[in-house]
Amino acid sequence: MSKRDLKILFFVLTAPFAALGVFAVIIACYVVCAYDDSITIKPEVVILSPDGTRKAVVFTAAWGGGAGGKSHSVAVLNSSDPLDESVYRSDRTVIAVRCCDSIDVNWLNDSMLHVGYIKEDEYAVYRVVEKWDGISIDYDEIETSAADPTLHAP
Repeated sequence: MSKRDLKILFFVLTAPFAALGVFAVIIACYVVCAYDDSITIKPEVVILSPDGTRKAVVFTAAWGGGAGGKSHSVAVLNSSDPLDESVYRSDRTVIAVRCCDSIDVNWLNDSMLHVGYIKEDEYAVYRVVEKWDGISIDYDEIETSAADPTLHAP
């Protein structure tokens, strides 16, 4: 086999892998540029604490478009704080439940918040904060067999 034949054989064997590598880099760049990590926040109910200094906000967070996810969440904020994407990504969101049918929130006093929720499966609740900035949060799992639980009732 001559040197020329070896060069041709080497090119025939390596060129497809080189093209595949270039294609993989192009696809990776597209995925990185097209990926949308934004979250859409939709507030549903705002419940002021008895002293009016804090508020509990029940909201829905959705991300990732059609193949993404959705959670029902509760955030505890100062009464003048806005609800935005940064709240969802912080410990101010005291509970996040994936695909929950019902979240029941009410203030027991100025520093104690009660949150009742339906836990549909063991992986549904993926964020629970027991205490936030002097506010204690009491959680209560509602039985899934409960007749017509009230959605977001204060």
